[in-house]
Amino acid sequence: MRKISRNKKNKMTIILIIVVIGIVFSLFVLYLINGIKNQVPEDFWNVTAQALDYKNYQEGKWKISIEENVKDHPRIFIQNIEENATVSYGFQEDGITYIYDLQTIEDDQTINNEKLTIQSTDTEYKKYSMDYMNVIYHGPLYFDTITASGDITVQNDGSLLFDDTPFLKEMMERERTLIQEFEEKFDLDYSKTDFVNLPELFKDVQFDENTNYNESLDAIQYFSNADINAKGYQIQTFLELDKNGNTGILGTYVAEQKMYGSQVNVTLQPRSIENCYDLIPVYDYDAEYTAYISENMIYLYPIDITDESLNQEMQSNCPNSVNQLSSDTKPIEMW
Repeated sequence: MRKISRNKKNKMTIILIIVVIGIVFSLFVLYLINGIKNQVPEDFWNVTAQALDYKNYQEGKWKISIEENVKDHPRIFIQNIEENATVSYGFQEDGITYIYDLQTIEDDQTINNEKLTIQSTDTEYKKYSMDYMNVIYHGPLYFDTITASGDITVQNDGSLLFDDTPFLKEMMERERTLIQEFEEKFDLDYSKTDFVNLPELFKDVQFDENTNYNESLDAIQYFSNADINAKGYQIQTFLELDKNGNTGILGTYVAEQKMYGSQVNVTLQPRSIENCYDLIPVYDYDAEYTAYISENMIYLYPIDITDESLNQEMQSNCPNSVNQLSSDTKPIEMW
């Protein structure tokens, strides 16, 4: 009887030891798992500054600048300059910025300059605004301007919601290459940081190759009827307003040359009267205007017109406006 009891006791002891070892091992595994889950990724901004040793760098196509004497989140601008293009990204106080600027020469007179800027708009770098501008220069005097804007949202699962603006696909490909080359050159791995690699997220996105951007811009154009100038050219005044109605482009269109003439970017400064705005040019322009916007019509007045006179004009169907523009009027086609 004593021998059997001793064997049972030994077996119980072995079982208890195994159970204790199992519990300890399980706790250790849970500790490791929780440690991995709770591990905070490195700060991509400061890691980038450390990789650069807080110094500017310039070699070949690389041009990198970093804010001096700042150890925590200094301004950093990384760009690669090629013969006809500049691709860059940077970190600054207002977030992450991506820029792609491309210039192509179509013939002896025509230069096409496209630029897309993407700027983060939240502290988690999950939301971005996009601004596209294409300036087509037809010699020294005439140029066309095409603009578009949009937004990008990175969802929690890494998928993207975005407006398919012009130039976006090409830009993301170039930015992705730039970031990969930067990581290799400075022995940096953004995947171990909290960097939201927007170009990498776009890697497998399908774009609509058939989108006609020239016919689907986020802007409304208003044209006047044509006036004949001293050379016999038919000149139309136009005002192009962005989708938010905060900025625009004011200029002229020459029908015989099928080209835009003088142009200036303007901001719309609201007056005390509803739907009336002062058009403030970004630089000196031949004339400054006040615009009254009524449905599909814009009525232009000298900018020094008083509110009282504007009210009278509006009540009388704008008989003294210096020009009338309509979104229903289009540029005159000569051939």
